[in-house]
Amino acid sequence: MIWNRWGQRLTYLVMSAFVAWHTLAMVIAPAPDSSVARTARVALQDYLTLFRLDNPWNFFAPVISGSLLRYSVEDADGVSHTFTPTEQLNWFHPDYIWFRDWYDAIMDYPEVYADRNGALLCRKHALLRPVSITFLEYEQHDFTPADQLSGKHPMDPEFTNVNILTTVKCPAP
Repeated sequence: MIWNRWGQRLTYLVMSAFVAWHTLAMVIAPAPDSSVARTARVALQDYLTLFRLDNPWNFFAPVISGSLLRYSVEDADGVSHTFTPTEQLNWFHPDYIWFRDWYDAIMDYPEVYADRNGALLCRKHALLRPVSITFLEYEQHDFTPADQLSGKHPMDPEFTNVNILTTVKCPAP
């Protein structure tokens, strides 16, 4: 009876110590470099490495780059229609990050991903009778609250650079 009570208390103590240790590790792993973080890492580094917890600070919320993918569909009449694929995504849906990473891959490696995705977009916009798809990268510069208050928009030409990544020809219908 006494051992049962002490065994429960000991189990509770060990489990509490583990939760405290793991919580400390999760807080220290992404912490910026400081003397406190370096000191704590001496004791925690093996644990962080073993369980792959040694993550950078953006582990908690992935940082979305200041670049935006857009594409322009040139139709058979020579008219361009520009689309922003991320506008169709819901931030709260689980596939948001997956599709956002897919669009980032097109911007980072157009020579690898543009042809296949261009063919998909040609089929998607078949009603426009597309001739080509041009992938565009909009790089955003600093946009301050003062700019917002003065009525400017983050996508105004003074805050963005437009880079043409590549153009993909659509197959003839």
